[in-house]
Amino acid sequence: MLKANNKYCCAIKRREPANRLHGLTLMEVLVVIFLIAITSAFAVPGIMKWREAGKLRGAAENLKGDLELAKLRAIQENGAVAVQFSTDGYTIFIDIDKNDTPDLPVSDSVLKSITLPPGVKIDTARTSFGGSLVTNFSGRGTARNGTCTMVSKGNEKAITVSTFAVITVKSI
Repeated sequence: MLKANNKYCCAIKRREPANRLHGLTLMEVLVVIFLIAITSAFAVPGIMKWREAGKLRGAAENLKGDLELAKLRAIQENGAVAVQFSTDGYTIFIDIDKNDTPDLPVSDSVLKSITLPPGVKIDTARTSFGGSLVTNFSGRGTARNGTCTMVSKGNEKAITVSTFAVITVKSI
């Protein structure tokens, strides 16, 4: 028969004194903070580039969708719908008098006016639709062909409109 006070018989765990605390030393905390700082120093620039590229990609896809909307509205109205580009955005309007400018409030009506997100710009020097900063869609679904170039901190996107109103987005 085994006795209870035999040290091999029972696995009785001794309690440690209540005043002894378990935790991290100051040195361990400093090492963890240092490792987090080093990791952040490498990660933050990549995240910022990714964010800027995402803003440009989103703005270019929004422009493509708005150009598709202008094309469909021209077909629906059986008339001209124009898109006028500027450095910080673009305006979509029904061009009743077909002069490529939004004549407000006299005859033309604005369908949509868009301001680009901060940091994203339209490069008006490289944006051209037959020598103009305006493309228009006819009621037959055709368009004035050309390219709009959007830029954001070293990234570039080209939004191209063909004569048959096919709209594409490409990275440059």
